[in-house]
Amino acid sequence: MSIPIQAIYETTGAHYGLHLLTGENGLTKEFTWVQLCEDIGNASFFRGNELVITTGLSSNHANWLQDFIKELIRHRACGLIIYIGKYIQEKDITPDIIAFCQEQHFPLFSLPWQVHLADIMQDYCERLLRARQKEMDLERLLRSLLLPCSRPEKSEKYLQELRERGLEEMPFSLFVFPLRAAHLTDEQQQSIRLAWKRRLNHLSRRYSLFFYKKQLILILAKPQEIQSGLLQELKTELPKGALPAASGESRVHADWQELPVSYAEACAAAAAAGFQQKSHLCFDELGIYRLFFTVSDRKLLQTMRNEQLFPLQEYDKAHHTHLLDTLRAYLFHGNSLQQTAALTFTHRNTVNYRMNKIRELTGSDFTDAIVCFHYILAFYLDDYLRLHDAPDETT
Repeated sequence: MSIPIQAIYETTGAHYGLHLLTGENGLTKEFTWVQLCEDIGNASFFRGNELVITTGLSSNHANWLQDFIKELIRHRACGLIIYIGKYIQEKDITPDIIAFCQEQHFPLFSLPWQVHLADIMQDYCERLLRARQKEMDLERLLRSLLLPCSRPEKSEKYLQELRERGLEEMPFSLFVFPLRAAHLTDEQQQSIRLAWKRRLNHLSRRYSLFFYKKQLILILAKPQEIQSGLLQELKTELPKGALPAASGESRVHADWQELPVSYAEACAAAAAAGFQQKSHLCFDELGIYRLFFTVSDRKLLQTMRNEQLFPLQEYDKAHHTHLLDTLRAYLFHGNSLQQTAALTFTHRNTVNYRMNKIRELTGSDFTDAIVCFHYILAFYLDDYLRLHDAPDETT
């Protein structure tokens, strides 16, 4: 797993005499390991996202440090700690180096020579391992909570773990990003996590990010309105083959026992966004569809739809007509023949003929507001059921 550079600086900086020289905009980067490196040539062995420590033992020319930093950045290291006092002096860290690191958002630290290298290396590696275990435990807990628990004693155990983490009374929203890719390698998942974490760390709010059923799940505590620009930035960090067509967001929930509900809401919002060809929707934006997602008796919804629409569906199939489309346009635009004609690209007289045929087949009076409501509801149900029956790419 990883730790934000800012967190390690805030918790250990005073103890070790660590001093940030430049690159403060890069403090939200997360490092996955601590690496001692003295030779520029060894940078080729890096895997990326290392926090590097150097004494400058191999410095042998005037531009050594600048060349060293450029090579670290090229190999995606996320920061550098320089021992000051023996091989490298403060004067060796020139204004050009400071400016370059600032421009690259590359955190550069100085460390007194008196600090034992073994102490800081061991400390940071142990913190990384503890962070890894803590994050894995939290992911396990949240995955378990995503599905309703039928055993009260197990549910209470989960809630106790949330209390211990200070999350139980913290409001949250859940975001679902369905991934198109059939499979992401561990390396791809790690790369996505680190890129997303860097952006999310700017929010200064607790969050959890993990993969679940071919989805990327983001649970954001103490949520406020998130700008759509941030969601788009997060999506751009995904591989092109995995980009979701749409994402979904739950309502704000105060009780973490409602995680299964929030997950269902976010999935519903993502499905509705895809159906409506939108990039993102919140469950609160689904309008009347919210009622349908709370109904477990799907056959009842089908019956309510078919009672109104089935005769017209059958007639359209048998005669290759467009009565359903005409009725929908008519009802959703104030029973206006003129607007319906414009929307369906037909003559007003044709619309009038179709409406007469619809009245004949259904025996319905569309001057009655209650009759119109029942048909409008049936059309909403038809949309929902088609959305519900769409192929699920997340399982």
